[in-house]
Amino acid sequence: MRKINPAIKFFTLGCKANQYDTQSIRERFLSKGFQEAQAGGQPDYFLVNTCTVTAGADQKSRNIIRRCIQASGRSKVIVTGCLVEKDWSQLKKIKGISLIIKKSFFPEKISSFSQHTRAFLKIQDGCSNFCTYCKVALVRGKERSKELKQIIREAEQLVACGYREIVLTGICLGAYGRGLAKGKSLVDVINSLEKINGLSRIRLSSIEAGDVTPELIKCLQRSKKLCRHLHIPIQSGDNHILKLMNRKYSRKKYEDLISLLKRSVKGISITTDCLVGFPGETEVNFQNTVALVKKIMPLKAHIFPYSSRPQTKAAQFLGLLDPGIIRQRCTGLADMAQECRKKTMQGYLGDNVLVLIEREVESQPSFLEGLTDNYLKVRLPFRPGLKNVMVWSRLRSIREDSFIGEYIDNH
Repeated sequence: MRKINPAIKFFTLGCKANQYDTQSIRERFLSKGFQEAQAGGQPDYFLVNTCTVTAGADQKSRNIIRRCIQASGRSKVIVTGCLVEKDWSQLKKIKGISLIIKKSFFPEKISSFSQHTRAFLKIQDGCSNFCTYCKVALVRGKERSKELKQIIREAEQLVACGYREIVLTGICLGAYGRGLAKGKSLVDVINSLEKINGLSRIRLSSIEAGDVTPELIKCLQRSKKLCRHLHIPIQSGDNHILKLMNRKYSRKKYEDLISLLKRSVKGISITTDCLVGFPGETEVNFQNTVALVKKIMPLKAHIFPYSSRPQTKAAQFLGLLDPGIIRQRCTGLADMAQECRKKTMQGYLGDNVLVLIEREVESQPSFLEGLTDNYLKVRLPFRPGLKNVMVWSRLRSIREDSFIGEYIDNH
């Protein structure tokens, strides 16, 4: 009788680095004879890759673990990820978890990227910044970088699988190279990947303001493959709160950096993160954040409410805000950020852009959707055979958070 390979279903929470980790784990299991569970089927194993960046992430991770346990029947439930690193003893108390695995168990390399048009490639892990509100440095450990030769091999394998765009990711991406004997930097990685035939785009996932070096700006100016989009977290626009957060820049340094980038790199788009309701944040402190976001006009801002993370310095700070005030401030900042997005998008209308088609639009089957290098979401009339193909388009109108484009067939 033919042996049926055990089936496994994966769940991933959190950041792009976690998505990379899940792919690495997936390949390890598949190499040992497992098969990925089909939609609607009952897997033999569930694997949950958890996140602990916020209290909400903790809760969501636990909810998915419990859902897997309830659905498991005879299936086994495996848990790994950031929540495991510091909350292992608490997770052990959840009846139904079969195995808890630390991330160091898994090798960190991939050869493909399941169910994605763009491939994430983690080149760095760990963080030494120790922002007072953040648990990531505690669970991910100290900064460490992947050897450049291994990065190139992984990238070549991904391109051979048909990926046109690679997103470089890490917990503190700009820290790449610190600790490597040969003193490599993020720019060295970009320069090496640019030489790979068939790779059309190199995107950076997120970078701290202090890691946007003059060399990186020059790279953005000259490169034919590096995407003109940077995600640079603000967190707060108030100097007092930034100091309490242990952020390594001032409001003015951040504002000056964004101004320099927009002057230096035509068409660049900026996205950001804001943390609202930090202990002791007054209305004046908050309005300074609102004013800075309005000043830099990001294409998109992710707004997060502060949540106390155990074992962080901020967990001991006085001046916790009422949750209702935090929600109100989050809503107000999100509304203002959306206005910035609309105005920023209007500045691109009429541009001719190169779009990497990613998918059909589920809610509108007559449209395809893709991204420009500067992170503009574009929808185009459906044409067969265009997934993972780059096409020229003119941006004609705006519908919600997307552009509606028309094909430029003779570009």
